[in-house]
Amino acid sequence: MKKTLLVSLVLLSGIILTACGQDNQTDDTTKNLPLTDCQKAVNKYLEWADKSGKWDEVKKWDNIVVDYIWRLDDGSVFDTSIKSIAEECGVYNENRNYTEWLSFQAQAGQMVKWFDDGVIWMKVWQTKTVQFWPEEWYGQYDKSLVVTAPISDFGDVSQFSEWDTVYLWMGYPAKIIKITDKEITLDMNHELAGKDLIFDITIKSIN
Repeated sequence: MKKTLLVSLVLLSGIILTACGQDNQTDDTTKNLPLTDCQKAVNKYLEWADKSGKWDEVKKWDNIVVDYIWRLDDGSVFDTSIKSIAEECGVYNENRNYTEWLSFQAQAGQMVKWFDDGVIWMKVWQTKTVQFWPEEWYGQYDKSLVVTAPISDFGDVSQFSEWDTVYLWMGYPAKIIKITDKEITLDMNHELAGKDLIFDITIKSIN
């Protein structure tokens, strides 16, 4: 259920205007941790994947079908069209048809440019890993978008708790990271801000 937190327009404007500086530091503490079952499943998939492919190559305007694994730089899987990996990585969606994969027209503006560019000249059954930096998607994590305000500036907050995602005025999303009887602290960064995004793409067919 979508949760809406009432906040004055004046306060929200002030919050948005504070986003004038960026912190480009990233957390490397997860890089030396043991592999999870999810990461092992991804590695096994990539180990057996065909890196060269065969048959036709993807060209502009081709209608293609792909499988993909969308990973983050900490090794976790954010989304995937592969059912077995979705189940192993805790992102399985029972309402999704995992036999449909992902279909789109290459370089027709239906996908983000970097994904679109990545599939050009790939062959059927070829698997390629493409990595994008934060600046190419959701930007660096911005500490100035973590703000604390008096709870009196908001409406009724009794239904909310820490780590809830809420929607402010005009649907602006934020995550509650701390709430007390006097103050509320909100993080208005996108959940993927500051993260490298990694896509493992397999061409299933070209139509």
